[in-house]
Amino acid sequence: MDLAAGAPFLRVTGPGGEPLPWVVVRAPVVTRAQHVRLHHLADEGCRFVGATSHRGFPGAGFRDERDYGLLCEGWLHCFRDPDRFLPPNGPRVLVSESDFTDPLRVDPRRIHRRQVAHALPAELVADVVHVSGAEPWRQEAKNWPLAARCLRRLAAETGLRVLVVDAPPGAGSLPGVGSSGPLEWPSLLAVIAAARCLFVPAVLDASPRVLAEALCLDVPVVVNRSILGGWQYVNAFTGAFFDGVDDVVPAVLGTIGATGGPRSWFTAHHGPARAGARVLRLLRSLDPSLPALSHVLLAPDPGPPKRSAPGTR
Repeated sequence: MDLAAGAPFLRVTGPGGEPLPWVVVRAPVVTRAQHVRLHHLADEGCRFVGATSHRGFPGAGFRDERDYGLLCEGWLHCFRDPDRFLPPNGPRVLVSESDFTDPLRVDPRRIHRRQVAHALPAELVADVVHVSGAEPWRQEAKNWPLAARCLRRLAAETGLRVLVVDAPPGAGSLPGVGSSGPLEWPSLLAVIAAARCLFVPAVLDASPRVLAEALCLDVPVVVNRSILGGWQYVNAFTGAFFDGVDDVVPAVLGTIGATGGPRSWFTAHHGPARAGARVLRLLRSLDPSLPALSHVLLAPDPGPPKRSAPGTR
């Protein structure tokens, strides 16, 4: 998942947005400003849990000497085998940020109404869509080398229309594969909603929101079996796994030809209330003084309050 405003911290709130004394640490604390903010949050009396939202965090590979096992009292994680990646202390729950994707907000009926009013350009309509990234770190996270080989084979052997969104340099030279630059979120949802499947070859993606969004749009997914997070979304109702170039064609064709119900499955198992109830149970095991709530939500940390200029109120 690409970290947005408030990284690496999320505030835990009640259903109405009321702040609770808990903060989620979802990525390494690396800049001076982030370290200062962490100390301010601790001084405010906040307590911390970790979330595996950024590649292999909290594992090795980051220029960060902080002991997140000491900082975080528990973990929201995405791993099949959490013992390989997480500190040994504290409770754990299988919850990703992407589990909070709201089907009421990502609704295919709204997208299709928008498409009727604003038709997609023909070059953005495809059977198979892959969302990549131009920057080298995004190419690594989205596994562009494998994606390129698989998409080339799909275009050559199936005749399906294939599109790469936010395409890396050189993607336009792949025979039979279309490409676009980055799209605004509403346009990206429209492109995915018009597709027959979303192709996700990533391994290092820990909380792939685009996977959850595709399922909310009732679009099945074809996912690398080795992906860190998001594997829990793949089943007979939602799509299929693939292992590499040799089995990608049958995986995609089988997914496109199946009748599953990705949106119904996601709505029955995930979304803000269901994910927030699981997080609340973990937090309540650490903090029985939390108020009576149905669930919690995660919101970007707004940072410290801005100081008024002298002489103003």
